[in-house]
Amino acid sequence: MTAGVSEEDWKNFIAYVAAFYGNMSNYHSFGDLKFVPDCQPAAVRAILASHPEFDSEGSLIRKMVDELYPQCEMEIFSYEGPYKQINFPCDGGVTAYFSRNMSKEDLEKVKAYMASIKLDPLNTRAFKTGPSEYLITVGSISEEGSVSGVEFEGSTFSIKYGEFAPYLVEMNKYLTKALKYVANDN
Repeated sequence: MTAGVSEEDWKNFIAYVAAFYGNMSNYHSFGDLKFVPDCQPAAVRAILASHPEFDSEGSLIRKMVDELYPQCEMEIFSYEGPYKQINFPCDGGVTAYFSRNMSKEDLEKVKAYMASIKLDPLNTRAFKTGPSEYLITVGSISEEGSVSGVEFEGSTFSIKYGEFAPYLVEMNKYLTKALKYVANDN
């Protein structure tokens, strides 16, 4: 192999990547249990560094491998709590939808507030920012609708629209380009 890894490591890496894209994360879409590459972290790094543009001057690939990969390597390979399963932090799991300092009682407060203003939770995240203060972020392109300091049942809520806006703008650009290739209007 040009990456300097065994054929077995290469096949295991490809299996991991296929599973990752198939589940759109490194957690199974059923049961939310994590899966990890069946090779060592050094083998994954070697494969990533074997990209043809890795040694190019000003290479974005080198920057990702040298700077970003080390930041996420532990979470890719860790199969211990809290990384083993998607769940609430108070139940020993990990999630990006709620901050780690939120209890089940906090979650109930957030759900009640969101229901009171008819805000669908499917594209939101919630963070506990103080003893009775919460920030709800909404994945959207526009920041229109953002509010701060709303009192509800003894707690203070803020809603910030526009989370992930740059990514959504980019995605829309490519979805628009893809329209000419669709089979029908559905």
